[in-house]
Amino acid sequence: MQTSLTGRRALVWLVVVLLLFIGISYILAPDTPEEYPDFVSESPSPTGVKAFYTYLDNEQGSVERWTHAPELLSDQNDNQLLIMAGPSFTPDTEQMEAYMSFLGSGNTILLMKTNPDGMFNIETTPVQGVTGSVTTSNGDTYQAELNSMVRIDSNNHDNVLLHDNAGAIAVERRFENGRLITTVAPEWITNGNILEQDHLELILSLIEPANTGWDTVYFDEYVHGSGNAPGIAALYPNWLLALGLQTILFAVIWLWYQGKRFGPIHEPREETVRFSDERIQALAAWYQGSRRYADSLSIQADYVKLLMQERWGIRYHKDWSDVKEDLERKVSSDWEIETFINGLTHVLNQKRLSKKTYVSWSKKIDQLRKEVEEG
Repeated sequence: MQTSLTGRRALVWLVVVLLLFIGISYILAPDTPEEYPDFVSESPSPTGVKAFYTYLDNEQGSVERWTHAPELLSDQNDNQLLIMAGPSFTPDTEQMEAYMSFLGSGNTILLMKTNPDGMFNIETTPVQGVTGSVTTSNGDTYQAELNSMVRIDSNNHDNVLLHDNAGAIAVERRFENGRLITTVAPEWITNGNILEQDHLELILSLIEPANTGWDTVYFDEYVHGSGNAPGIAALYPNWLLALGLQTILFAVIWLWYQGKRFGPIHEPREETVRFSDERIQALAAWYQGSRRYADSLSIQADYVKLLMQERWGIRYHKDWSDVKEDLERKVSSDWEIETFINGLTHVLNQKRLSKKTYVSWSKKIDQLRKEVEEG
């Protein structure tokens, strides 16, 4: 009886201590400011673009944030302007085609990226000796901060809007009935820089000549990852997360107090190893016996794509043809990536394969797997 009473008292004191710890943690928890990605139109931080968004909203009156996939953009001539400020990733082939359709229908995109090479078929060239003097197509000179070490390769059909001694800084290019305006100076539009030097005048010079009164101005937030599902930390307040974590801690301590023990369950080695070996051998024999070489090769290729996403950050859902440039940067120079991808794509599209073809491509995929694991 005395032992039971002592155990209850210890449990009560444990609960009191935990509740006191929770209360002190909640009171003393610092109210940290919310963090935003760079170039987000809702961000008041120096790297955000809320100031320019507010300015256009006051002047234009029809400014919105675009958080959906580009496939949902209008393919009609609605006199719309889409501002892509500092995209955090390069859209894939299908998404770029949707942006192209938006342009071709008569709308305008303002792309602001430090190095836009690869987007909208834009090519750039590395430069040195950059100055802070920017000249417009009219010959007017402005002072601006220039962080990009590349310049846009313009062709005879492009209209160079801004340039310096190193090359083209902003270029206007026609896409059917629409216009693409590209600049390598996204830092001009940020809250911390927009009022510095002549940045605001230069930004307005890019959009005002083509502006006959925009029906709608969009700030593209999809390219900053806003289309992705929010994490658990964004769905619940910090105090609730802290309370949940401490509740879990209390539950673990209570179970430990009750005499529960945690650890791995050790099974006899022969029960696991023997089963796994037989299962793998049975699967391999089944694929070989039924000549399902195409399925086996597809599984190997998918596994390598999963490894590339895990080790190199190359998205798994990209087609092989879309990862050529990523692979060229990652693998050794001994690989002929274009030949490999073209051959692999052709083989994966085949419904039936010979054993010789299967063995040959299985070895090539295995070599790429080793390259990814060692890289």
